Amino acid sequence: MADRHNLESGGTAEPRGVAAWLDWGSEYLGTGVLRFQGILLLVATAVWMFFRILGVSSSLPMSVVFTLCLGNWSASIIFRLQPFYLRRRTPWNWIIFLCVVVLCGISGSILAELVVFVVFSRNFSRFSREVVANIPVGTLVTLIYGIVLFVFEGKKDEMEQRQLELQGQVHLGRLKEQSHEAELEQAHEIQRHLLPQETPQIEGFRIACAWQPAKSVSGDYFDVLPLGEGRLGLCIADVSGKGITAALLMANLQASVKAFAPEAASPAVLCAKLNRVLCDTVAPGKFVTFFYGIIDSQRRQLHYENAGHCLPLLVHADGSILMPASFSGVLGLFSHWTYQNSEVQLRSGDCLVLMTDGVLEAANANEEEFGYQRLIDVVEEKRGSGVHGIRTAILEAVSTFCDGKFDDDASLIVVTVD
Repeated sequence: MADRHNLESGGTAEPRGVAAWLDWGSEYLGTGVLRFQGILLLVATAVWMFFRILGVSSSLPMSVVFTLCLGNWSASIIFRLQPFYLRRRTPWNWIIFLCVVVLCGISGSILAELVVFVVFSRNFSRFSREVVANIPVGTLVTLIYGIVLFVFEGKKDEMEQRQLELQGQVHLGRLKEQSHEAELEQAHEIQRHLLPQETPQIEGFRIACAWQPAKSVSGDYFDVLPLGEGRLGLCIADVSGKGITAALLMANLQASVKAFAPEAASPAVLCAKLNRVLCDTVAPGKFVTFFYGIIDSQRRQLHYENAGHCLPLLVHADGSILMPASFSGVLGLFSHWTYQNSEVQLRSGDCLVLMTDGVLEAANANEEEFGYQRLIDVVEEKRGSGVHGIRTAILEAVSTFCDGKFDDDASLIVVTVD
């Protein structure tokens, strides 16, 4: 059915049955026996025409029989003796090969001449003279055929070895890629558990978080930390770089925040401790942008420090916009940098958004960034949908804007005031 389909669709593929028929016996001659006989017939015809042009009397049937006998004998011997010379080093491979070809040419010429005398009932008194006359021609033809076969098989062997090497490299590459993907998947799962699984809440406020890594692992970190006595810590950070290196630094940062935050007297104190630790542990040139704030539910105040992170967005209930600013340096570059506390008053109906630059810098096809204004528009439009509605609306708006292609990790903490 497949062959019929090929023919009906105008294909030129040779039917499988014919191809198998022509390739029969290739294990004996190196090529299909029937195909090889066709080649020998063409050679015999060409030799006969050559002698006729030179004016030498020659019989086409005798030429065909002689060529078929010589060709099949020489081809089968040369093909079977390949292991003795093909894989030897130069010049031994050529020396052994030439000896094989000469012996094949001489023995093949004698055998072919004998068959000619028997088939055509010639006078055997002339046998030795005909053999001597035809041995040079038979040896020359065998030599030409053998050289072509020798070069071809040598190149074929090299190509097969190279193909095997390439297949091995491809297989090894696939195994490494699969192993790398498995490691990344495990790293992603570990990192996901480093982030808050459930968002702690505090009386008078509603908090929701979101995480959208650009790759399997992320350099973003955020956390919501219960501090007791009506206080809640909010932190969000962005590690320089991407991939495994950033993820490792993020894990180091997370462990340090968990260790220092409960005892830190203020955001400035926490930033100073983190900065000293990171300066001692991170590679040169790596750094972390970090925002840490403490919500005081009794006073409805946000005490914060911003270590080089993008500015948070505070949308008041009356529609006014505030971006609490701070101009302290990033963490991990210079251990002597100092940090200071700032505070902002929160009112009922306010919405606070903390984000990483993956939200603000998400770009569309025209390379326009999402930016603060679009973020403000989403918050103002969805402020009545509650903290989870705002969080979801922001993520959907950013994803739609960049067509789901996040070039950087995007993280969010949304806080609304009751």
